Amino acid sequence: MKTLMCSAATALALISIPALAQDKTTIDPNKLASEAQRAPLQLSDQQRSAIQDALETENTQQKTPDKFEPKIGAAIPGKLTVDAMPAALLAREPSLKQYGYAKLAKEVLVIDPMKKTVIAIMPLKTPTSGKDETPTDWAQTRGRELTGQAPEQATSGSPAMEPAGDSGDKSNGNEATTHEK
Repeated sequence: MKTLMCSAATALALISIPALAQDKTTIDPNKLASEAQRAPLQLSDQQRSAIQDALETENTQQKTPDKFEPKIGAAIPGKLTVDAMPAALLAREPSLKQYGYAKLAKEVLVIDPMKKTVIAIMPLKTPTSGKDETPTDWAQTRGRELTGQAPEQATSGSPAMEPAGDSGDKSNGNEATTHEK
């Protein structure tokens, strides 16, 4: 009799499971992630200062895309690279973990990487000369200053070009001294 009761209970449970499954709606994880609402980022003066200090030494400056004017809420162009916040900054300000940034000639854009929109705009502590600076230019000037070296001086003219190989006009000390008469 006990066996019959256990079998009946098991059968009833197996029959009711599909019925319970039909009542529940399935959650699509992709839809859930895309619809996730983040609280608007409200940066304090302390957080702004921390971001400016941390990005001062980062050599991630990019050229501002043509016809792009950064505005809060604006979509970023596809040519703009979104960099992850530096680890040292995230250690100080963990609330910035979900955001990225783009460092331009005069300003830093804090970006929501999921929506590809500008969340905050702040000036660089030491803006460049106003033109978009290449990483090589930055390394020769500001990069050298930050490492305690004197900036390289820009040369007014390009160095004199010399032909490759032996052009015959300079002695290298290996020429045989021959006298032809």
